[in-house]
Amino acid sequence: MSSVDRAAAVPPTTTIVDLVRLAGAITAEIIRHPLSFSVRTPFRAWLLRAAQRRGSENLILNVGVTRILLVGGSALSKGILDAYPRPDGITMGEMKRKGMSVLAPHALTISDGPEWERLRAFNEHTLDAGRPHRFELEFLGHILAAFDTPIRDFEGIRAAMSRAMLGVVFGGKAPPSVAEDVQALFELVQNPIKRMIRSRSGKRRRERLYRTLRSLWNDRDVARKASLLTSAHHAATSGSAIDETVLLEQFPHWMFTFTGSGTDLVGRALTLILSDPGVRRKVEAELERAGPLENPTTINGLSYLEACLVETAHLFPPVTRTFHSAPNGASVSGVMIPARMEVLHSFPLISDIEAIGVQRFRPERWMERAKAPPTFDPFLSGTRHCPGQSIIMFVSKAALAATVGRQRLTLDGVSLNTDSLPAEFPRRGVKFRPEQRTS
Repeated sequence: MSSVDRAAAVPPTTTIVDLVRLAGAITAEIIRHPLSFSVRTPFRAWLLRAAQRRGSENLILNVGVTRILLVGGSALSKGILDAYPRPDGITMGEMKRKGMSVLAPHALTISDGPEWERLRAFNEHTLDAGRPHRFELEFLGHILAAFDTPIRDFEGIRAAMSRAMLGVVFGGKAPPSVAEDVQALFELVQNPIKRMIRSRSGKRRRERLYRTLRSLWNDRDVARKASLLTSAHHAATSGSAIDETVLLEQFPHWMFTFTGSGTDLVGRALTLILSDPGVRRKVEAELERAGPLENPTTINGLSYLEACLVETAHLFPPVTRTFHSAPNGASVSGVMIPARMEVLHSFPLISDIEAIGVQRFRPERWMERAKAPPTFDPFLSGTRHCPGQSIIMFVSKAALAATVGRQRLTLDGVSLNTDSLPAEFPRRGVKFRPEQRTS
């Protein structure tokens, strides 16, 4: 054992007293907010207090039948995310693996070792990771068309993002049912109770989804469209040989990013922009100075709008959690991870926005990246960094440009105090309407 290993320590474990306190906090939250309570709110406060009492950012949650390592420190989180994915090293947790396997047992997010390397290369090639996509002009047309209808609420944003997804991923040639199936199946991925209750219907949906994907993959007319499917064909022929079924299992994650975390990011950023008159004026001024929205160069040049998205993602991470495990145990950043223990990252707890005491919506911080806090990345870091970040940021900026610049939306419901933001983003009451402006 190395000196680093000897210095590593297992995090402290919670007691029955801590669990009683947690149960009390959750009960109080339900009583105060019976229609809009969030378990994450009292859990977040409870974990911070428990960590302070024990002098450790990371804790082992002991609930009797199982123990889970809760990652509360950015150093441990970054160390785990930076680790090369290996089945005998740091790998994905069983909770995530079981959930994702219902939809895509060979998804990049739960792969390890050589398979992860092949799938990572395939995903990066298809998504043009880290640079503007070769088809961004065509993608932009689909996005602006999807957001041509006035948006009323988050479900309206989700519907528009779904239409944009069908264009970006399939060139607009996929039936709407493919989006519905992915949305329903990801609900099963994220909820073990729903997986048990809907196991039969979920299996039928999965079979229908992959029949549709296989048909689209083998349709030569679809493959000639400017789309991610076409890019995937190019990646499949230029890289290592990957089984067709495994290739198709990469599609659902690209698709759900639009209607899942992408919708959350756009909706939250739009709400925050419209809640802050000063920020809104700056966004509108940038849009007025910019060129035509149909030009990808215009979208790529919207630096202040991008800063609004980055700030939103730090305040309210679009990916809230993920699970890891070390089957043989591991020492990471001075922390000993016990063998086979589930490791839970709760990213709202790790975000360095809270660590530096900033609870306000201030996009200006991201205009000078050298001054921005570097320790937390809402798109994950290290080997598991999101290869589709460039695309979803492009999509999100175009969507916001359409809703703020063209639709001239304003809030018609919940407005947030951007100088004192809540720990949780409101789940109800956010509505939009076109602003009535006098000539």
